[in-house]
Amino acid sequence: MSDFMEITEAFHQARTAPDVTDRATGLEEADRIGGVALVQARLQGDGRPDCLDCGEDILPARRQAVKNAVRCVPCEEIHAQMEARRRG
Repeated sequence: MSDFMEITEAFHQARTAPDVTDRATGLEEADRIGGVALVQARLQGDGRPDCLDCGEDILPARRQAVKNAVRCVPCEEIHAQMEARRRG
């Protein structure tokens, strides 16, 4: 089943669910499926031509080394540091 069909089914279940809890569960499932599909597409894709954070072009050497890069090297280093702090 395609991601689109799974999301559509989850939304349908949420709309027709008998109570609020079941509706919330359906919406949460649709959100999860969409998020997973987005991550999979990003990992399989060619990344971005420009940095997600600063907007500058991602250098060809970076794009060649990391095919799915979405940040330039300086922004990726900052992002990694922030993630490390967030995780403790």
